[in-house]
Amino acid sequence: MLDDKSLLELCLKVSGWFENAAGASYTAVSGNFDGMGLSAGILQWNAGQGTLQTLVTSIGNAMGWVKAKSFFSSDIQQFASLGPADAIAFCLQHYIEAGTKNVDQGAKAKWQMFLHQPESIAAQVQMASNGVLGHAKREVVAYAPDYIDRQRPYVFFFDLVTQEGGMSVGQHTIPPVPSGQTPDVMDALSFASVHDAICTMTWKINSDNDNLSKLLLHYAYQRSLLANPVYAWDTCSRRGTIACRGGVVHAAKVDFTLILD
Repeated sequence: MLDDKSLLELCLKVSGWFENAAGASYTAVSGNFDGMGLSAGILQWNAGQGTLQTLVTSIGNAMGWVKAKSFFSSDIQQFASLGPADAIAFCLQHYIEAGTKNVDQGAKAKWQMFLHQPESIAAQVQMASNGVLGHAKREVVAYAPDYIDRQRPYVFFFDLVTQEGGMSVGQHTIPPVPSGQTPDVMDALSFASVHDAICTMTWKINSDNDNLSKLLLHYAYQRSLLANPVYAWDTCSRRGTIACRGGVVHAAKVDFTLILD
């Protein structure tokens, strides 16, 4: 089983494919495009939600604030203490180009150097492990206890947690398949056949002799039934393709057989 850092990077590599992302980056920095002031790090923690301040606090405490402050011309320790509204204003004043939503290039370089430090990377991995990655791990224990030593369930549930929050919507929760049982996936394949014949064939071939594929495909389909019907196939095709290590998503063929066990 992978360590948390390697597992996080694998999860983001797979999820990033669907978003046309360049790949997981601990030094990623983006501007005020969503009104959150500044977003940074491998999971794009931001000032508007207070998550970036939490990350900076962890990094500052780990490396020492004297070192942390040395990367910036602004007072990064002050930034770390601010609530969301004040933190956004701080970002606009110190890190965003005037009159735009773009990160100032000088400020971006400072942030990237700060985020590249070993203490910063370790803090990001720990924060992810306490957050979405930890949530995904709990879902694996609850929903795929027979496969806790495999990578694919963690990638599947990481993508589900980050995109849709988990296996519950309101009062509705997908029930776990009992340990030792393999679900029938004909409903999932029938649903797929309405939308994409190649995807359906890929899922069928890849799941025929793979009980893990069947289990995760079952969950992908069942969770899609709780989604907005307009997006049901989008969510099912994405998660089903992770489940079966291949498929078709948004008309693009996907093959994860080389990176998912």
